[in-house]
Amino acid sequence: MTIALLAINTFFSYWDQQKSQEWVDQQKAKQEKAKTELLSVIDEKTVPIQSLPVVQVDDSSVYGVLLNNQLILIKDEHKLPSSVKVKGKEYTLQEQPDLPDSPALYTSGPVKPLETKFLPNFGSFDLQLVFLSKERAPASALGEYRNSYVSLPIDTLAKDFPEEYGERAPKGTAIALLKMDNRYIAVGVYNSEQKLLVPLSEFSNLSQNLKVIQPKEVFDSTDGEEQFYVLENDFQQLVFSNRGGALAEINLPFQSSVNKNSFVKEIGFDRDMVEQNPQNAVFPSRGYYAMNDKGEKKFFESGQLGGYYPLIRRNLIEKPPYESKIVPPEYYALNVVSEYPEVANLIYKVTYFDKQKIVFEAKQPHRRITKTFSIAQETADEPYVLDLTLEIEGDSRGLWITSGIPEVEWINGGIAPALKYRVTHSEGKSVVESISLPDPIVVNSTQLDWTTNSNGFFGTIVDPLTPIDPGFRAEKVSGLTVPSRLVEIDQEWDRFNPENMPGYLLLSPLNKKGGVMKFRIVAGPFATDVLKTIDATFSDPTTGYNPDYISSQTYHGWFKFITQPFSKFMLIILNMFYSYTGSWGFSIILLTLSLRFMLYPLTAWSFKSTRKMQEISPKLKEIQEKYKKDPKKLQVEMSNLYREAGVNPIGGCLPLFIQIPFLMGIFDLLKTTFELRGAGFIPGWIDNLAAPDVLFTWDYPLIFFGTEFHLLPIFMGLAMLAQTKISARTQDPSKMSDQERQMQGMGNIMAAVFAVFLYNAPSGLCIYWIFSTLFGVAQQKWNLYKYSNPKVAVQEVEIKGETRKGKRRKR
Repeated sequence: MTIALLAINTFFSYWDQQKSQEWVDQQKAKQEKAKTELLSVIDEKTVPIQSLPVVQVDDSSVYGVLLNNQLILIKDEHKLPSSVKVKGKEYTLQEQPDLPDSPALYTSGPVKPLETKFLPNFGSFDLQLVFLSKERAPASALGEYRNSYVSLPIDTLAKDFPEEYGERAPKGTAIALLKMDNRYIAVGVYNSEQKLLVPLSEFSNLSQNLKVIQPKEVFDSTDGEEQFYVLENDFQQLVFSNRGGALAEINLPFQSSVNKNSFVKEIGFDRDMVEQNPQNAVFPSRGYYAMNDKGEKKFFESGQLGGYYPLIRRNLIEKPPYESKIVPPEYYALNVVSEYPEVANLIYKVTYFDKQKIVFEAKQPHRRITKTFSIAQETADEPYVLDLTLEIEGDSRGLWITSGIPEVEWINGGIAPALKYRVTHSEGKSVVESISLPDPIVVNSTQLDWTTNSNGFFGTIVDPLTPIDPGFRAEKVSGLTVPSRLVEIDQEWDRFNPENMPGYLLLSPLNKKGGVMKFRIVAGPFATDVLKTIDATFSDPTTGYNPDYISSQTYHGWFKFITQPFSKFMLIILNMFYSYTGSWGFSIILLTLSLRFMLYPLTAWSFKSTRKMQEISPKLKEIQEKYKKDPKKLQVEMSNLYREAGVNPIGGCLPLFIQIPFLMGIFDLLKTTFELRGAGFIPGWIDNLAAPDVLFTWDYPLIFFGTEFHLLPIFMGLAMLAQTKISARTQDPSKMSDQERQMQGMGNIMAAVFAVFLYNAPSGLCIYWIFSTLFGVAQQKWNLYKYSNPKVAVQEVEIKGETRKGKRRKR
C-alpha cells in the first residue's frame, strides 16, 4: 500500500508539473501571439518618417514639420530665431513661445492661418507622432487617440518586452498629425513623459493663427458624426444632439453671485468631480454649436469646467485602464424610439436655430419627424420649463418618447429613485400614483396626465398638452450600461459600485394617428417654490385646471404612508422659522425646540407615571412573591394595586408611542427636503444639511469611516449617553428592579448603536437629534426638580386643592 501511495503521489506530482508547464507554455504562446499582432498593427499603420512632411532647417540639426507652406518647430530651453531657412526659402516666426516643448509657427509669404482640427472627447483616431529633437534624428510613431487619451502601441511592447523593445519607444515631444482628405494637419503636441496630447488651440502663441476645421453637418441617416447644439438661460443648459434630435445633457447652473435665480447649490460631490475627474466635470462635455451675442452660430471646442449639475446621466471619459462609457441615444431625454433601433439613432437636420428655439427634422421612407424645442429667456414665472412641439407625418405607430435617466442623488447612504404618474378619473378627481421600480413594467390602459422620473431631488416631468395614446412603459437600466458620475469619485477604492446604482427610464406612447403633439417638460429641482411657481403660472381658475406638479415631490421612508402628514406639518413650521432666521440650521433647532414644547405634556405624564410605578415597586414585588404560584390571583391583586395607586402600567410607554410618528416624520423630512440640499450651517464643517458633516478627509478609505470623519454622530451618541445618565438619577437604585437596571445598560449601548447607525446620516438629522436630546435632558432635570422637590409638589397639590374647593363652592 505504501508503494502504491508513493507511486500515485509521484504520478500526480508529475501530472501537476506537466499541467503547470503546459499553462506556462500557453501563456508564453499567447504573449507571443499578442506581440506579433501588435507588431503587425504598428508596421501597418505607422507612416515612415520619410513619407511625412518633415524637413530640416538649413545649416542646423533642427527638424520641423512643413504643412501648406507653414513650418512648425518645437522650442527647447533656448530662444528661437526670428527667421529660419528651409531649402533656401526663408520663414518668419509669428510669435515666440513662452515655455519649452511648445510649438512655434513660421510662415513664408502672406500670413495664413494654420489648419487644425478639434478632436472630440469621444471618438477614435490614428495619429502620426513626429518626435523632434536636436540630440537625435526625427522619428515617427503610431498614436491611438481614444476618448481624449493617446496611447502608443510601441510603449506597450516596451513595457512587456523591455530588453527587446525598450529602446524603440520614442522619448520627448512630438507634433501629432492627423490625415484628412489625403493630407496631414497638425492637431496637437504630445509629451511622452506626461503621456498627454495638448491641442494646438491651447497654446497662446498660436491661438490667433489657427483655423479650426468644422465638422460637416449630416442628416437623414444613422451614419455620420454626432453634433451638439445648446440652448441656455439662467435655469438650464440644454445640450441637444443631432442623433435622435434629443437631449444628451440637461445641465443646471449653480446658484452664485452671477446667477442668483438658480435654485441649485453646489455640494461636495460637485467639487470632488472638478478636483478628481475634471474631464467629466466639463459642461457641455463635448464641442458644441451655440448662438453668440451677435446672433451668429458659432462652434465651441469645449465647455466650462464646473458650475453645473448634470440632471441626466452623461458620457464618462475614463483614464486607462478604465473604459469610457458612451450613453446610447435611446437613453437620451425626449428621443423618439420604437422597437426598431434605427429610429432612436436617426441623424436629424437642424432647420432653425436661435437663442430660444431649435428645430430638428428627420426623414425616413415612411415618415417625417419634426421636433421644435423652445425655452423662455424671461423665466421667472416658468423656471426649468421646456416646450416641445412634435409633428409626425406618415406612420406613427409604435413610437414612444423618453424621459431620460436621472443622475444619482446619494440620499442617506443610498440611491432614491422615484417614478410617478398622475391620472384623472371620470368623476374629475386626480390621483398621483407611485410606480414600483420596474424590471420592466408596461401599462396600456391608463390615460395619464403626466409622468415624472426623479432621483429624489431632481427629475423630469413629461406633460402631454395634446392627446397621446394611453399607458406608459418603465425600464430598469443597468448602472454598467449607463453609469452614474459618482463611480468616478474615489474610483481606485471602488467607493461607488455601478451595479448598485441602476437607472430608470420612463416612456410615454405617442399618438398612433400622428399629427402635431405638444408637450410641456419640467426638468430641474423638485423644490417647493419652483413647483408652486410653475403650478401657479399654468393653472386656469376659470376651468379649475391645475397641473399639480408639486405632487411630484417624494417623501422617502419605509412608513411614509404614516409619516407623510407629520412631515408636511413640520415642514410648514420649518419654513416659518426659516422666513425669520434665514438659516436652515437654526430653523431645525427651533423646530426641535417647538416639538419638545408641544410634546412636553406627554413627557411629563410619562415621567409621573414612571415615578408612581417606582413608588409601588416594593408592594408589587411582595405581591409577585406571594402569589407566584397562583397566576390568576396575581393578576387580580396587581390590578387592585394599580387601581388603588392610580397607576397605569403602560402610562410611561404610551406617550413614547405617540411621539414615534413625529420622530419618524422629522427623520423623513430632513432627508428628503430639497431646500436643505447644499444649505450650509457652519462653513468648512457643515456645508450641506442633506449630507453628512465632514470635519476632515483623507485619501485612503478606512473600514466603516471611508475617507471622511463625521463629528455630529459622535456628539449625538454623547448626548444620548448624557440623557441616560441623568435619567438614571431620577430613580432610586434601591427600588430598581433587575429589568430597570438592564434598561439602563441598554440605554448606554443604544447611544453607541445610534452613533454607528447614523454615522452617514444627513447632518440636518443629526442636528435635530442632538438638540432634541439636549432639550430632553433639560426637561428631565426640570421634571426631576418639580416632582422630587417636596415644596414644589406640596404647592402644586395646594393649588389644585384650592381650585377644586373653588369649584365646589361655585356649585
